[in-house]
Amino acid sequence: MSTDKESESVTASSAPVPSPAVVDTMVKVIMGQTEMSHDEVVSALERTNYDLKRVIREYMGGGSSGAAKESPLTSTNQLRFSEIRQFMDTSDQMYYRRQEMTKIYNQVLERKKAEAEAEAVASVSKL
Repeated sequence: MSTDKESESVTASSAPVPSPAVVDTMVKVIMGQTEMSHDEVVSALERTNYDLKRVIREYMGGGSSGAAKESPLTSTNQLRFSEIRQFMDTSDQMYYRRQEMTKIYNQVLERKKAEAEAEAVASVSKL
């Protein structure tokens, strides 16, 4: 295990470090694709020899980075759309409940009208 860390440190030290502008751009891209903080992104870039794709893959695949293990299983967009879906499902259920209640109300109203007409006809025929 110590040989892996030593080999990583040797490759990290032998690889050219990109300019600060390139590193800043890479940090912005990774932060836009993940929920990692600035410091986490910088340390992940240093650990992966400034390999942008590898940092994102490790984050998404649940690699060895601690941020991926601590992050929730759903992204912000997934949470947003699940809330929208839940709202629409609730609205749909309420709509059909109102439709059913209106249908029952109209049936009761029709039945009362029919009873009232039958009672009126019965009272007229008694006279």
